[in-house]
Order: sequence, then structure tokens, then C-alpha cells
Amino acid sequence: MFEEKKCPECGCEEIGKGKLSGYANLAPVGKFFSMGSAILADVCTNCGLIIRLRAEKPDKFKS
Repeated sequence: MFEEKKCPECGCEEIGKGKLSGYANLAPVGKFFSMGSAILADVCTNCGLIIRLRAEKPDKFKS
């Protein structure tokens, strides 16, 4: 599914991508030995607003 990305704060249409990893990993609740997943972000290149966060490996959160 194609999605047009536009910053809701400043209207900029140039959206960059970033990645939180290392100690910023998102760990699943109740899975103590899981390494979890890095967090991916869509960031406005004009004002810096973080538009969306998502897990890089969503399968790590399945029961």
C-alpha cells in the first residue's frame, strides 16, 4: 500500500528515515530472553518532528 507522507506540523513532504537500536530496542512484554526489535522512525527533514515509530521486526511480538 502506497502512502503519501507529509509532516502534519509544517507541511514538508521530504520525510527521512531513522533507526533506534542498541539499548533503545523495544522488548516484548513477558519475553525476558527476547532481544526485541530496533525501532524505525519517519522524521520530517524540515522541523524534525517524528511522524511515526514502528518495530523493525514485528514478528518478535507474536505470542
